[in-house]
Amino acid sequence: YNAVGDATGCTEEAFTTETLPTVPTCTSLTSPLNGATNVSIATDLTWNAITDATGYRLTVGTTSGGTDIINNQDVGNVSTFDVPADLPENTQIFVTIVPYNAVGDATGCSEESFTTETITIPLVESKYGFSPNDDGINDFWEIVGIENSPNNTVNIYNRWGDLVFSIANYNNTSNVFRGIANRMSKSGAGKLPDGTYFFDIKISGTHNLKKLKGFVVIKR
Repeated sequence: YNAVGDATGCTEEAFTTETLPTVPTCTSLTSPLNGATNVSIATDLTWNAITDATGYRLTVGTTSGGTDIINNQDVGNVSTFDVPADLPENTQIFVTIVPYNAVGDATGCSEESFTTETITIPLVESKYGFSPNDDGINDFWEIVGIENSPNNTVNIYNRWGDLVFSIANYNNTSNVFRGIANRMSKSGAGKLPDGTYFFDIKISGTHNLKKLKGFVVIKR
């Protein structure tokens, strides 16, 4: 304007201001789903990718809020994570995923959980006879699977109920029954005669042996 007056016919103009960056929104598991059961102990964790996130922090535990499996680990800008070790079986697993970017971490992200499978170990059965004749074949009693339960004691009895052999930590290699007594009996110690003997296996902890008591035959 001036002393004469205002300009006329002026055109209106416009512009748009910038969008200020904000923290990303939260994400959620897509596999396993929240509340899932019988989940493989070797499962990967997968979640929805968030557009404005530049990375994710992952926490995994066996209790709500727990960090005993993964403690707030920055896994980078990915949407799948391979847990380094198998998850514990028959356990509720708690997961929190927090997206982040240059502005900061997402807030208020919910903890999710799922339950892993129960692993059934198949029972194994030994051969209940061996031929200790020093030919390098079947020279000792192999108790299949006992090496997986090292806290064990194996006792062997003759037909009269005398303890003729006893050993701890049976392992199918160095600690084995070769048909030689290490306890005194009516027949004395040393090489045992062919025949049927009876065993009693004691194991501390879990095992997958089908029989802990029974008979074993020595036939040279």
